[in-house]
Amino acid sequence: MENKKIHLKNRKVLKVSGENSIEFLNNILTSDITKLKPKELLPSALLSPQGRILFDMLVSSIIVDNSLYDKSIYIEYDKDQQDQLIKKLNMYNLRREVSIEKTSYEVLVTTKNKNSTNTLIDKRFFNEDLRRVYVKNLSKNDDVNNNENINWYDLLRYKNCILEGSKEIETNVSLPLETNLDLLGGISFEKGCFIGQEVNARIKWKGLVKRKYVPVTYKSKKLSYLKLIELNEKKIFLNSKEIGEIVSLLYNKNDDLWYGIAKITLSHLYSFEEDNALEGDFLNEKIKINFPKYMLPLPKKIQTS
Repeated sequence: MENKKIHLKNRKVLKVSGENSIEFLNNILTSDITKLKPKELLPSALLSPQGRILFDMLVSSIIVDNSLYDKSIYIEYDKDQQDQLIKKLNMYNLRREVSIEKTSYEVLVTTKNKNSTNTLIDKRFFNEDLRRVYVKNLSKNDDVNNNENINWYDLLRYKNCILEGSKEIETNVSLPLETNLDLLGGISFEKGCFIGQEVNARIKWKGLVKRKYVPVTYKSKKLSYLKLIELNEKKIFLNSKEIGEIVSLLYNKNDDLWYGIAKITLSHLYSFEEDNALEGDFLNEKIKINFPKYMLPLPKKIQTS
């Protein structure tokens, strides 16, 4: 991949500090915070007691700022959910032994600075050397690409089926196993209890996932960004039967294709897994599902006697 950099204006960073900050977060978040490694990001989520995703996030243990190591926990999250997330964290912070603070960090995603000390490895992208940089003062010298119409980062996310934010993950509706959080290392069933753990453990061990988010490609002579925004119906069909719907789409002019993410009923996804050439229908044109390797084989419902 060529060197690129982009400023994610829709992402912000919280600082969680205090002697019990790791224990506090480990008791409420889906991932195992004790396994955080320096210079790495760990995907995670805060769930409802019913096991639904309230907030998706990226957690890191060390930020390097002016060559000083700060051993706090940092949480990157969707900017639109800032007030709700802080309120929810403070609700669980009963004894107020942990400090939860907003920061002025701006979030950059880059394929540059691979040897720099202040980059964090985003391991959700298995086959890409992708990194994040948190900076306090974004300067013109950062050479950031802010043209949203050529957002290479979203394109890369869609190809790898990596969802971010409330516009893609239905708040208090989506389950972690539907969004592939377990496959991306963002949920631990070995560490013990966390909020919503019992529900998701039952779903995992009994094979009760009913739908999955998957990457799609779509070639259309009709669709434009304007028409996409105006669409009320984003349903996908297979042999005239509704099987799911579009979550997001992004046009790539380099190959004249729309790339996106769809949520599809798992029972129908088996047909696409078995037949790589199979296509669905969206707006009376063909749409293709492209499974990343990490998603296969698809989970099967466990048969009980």
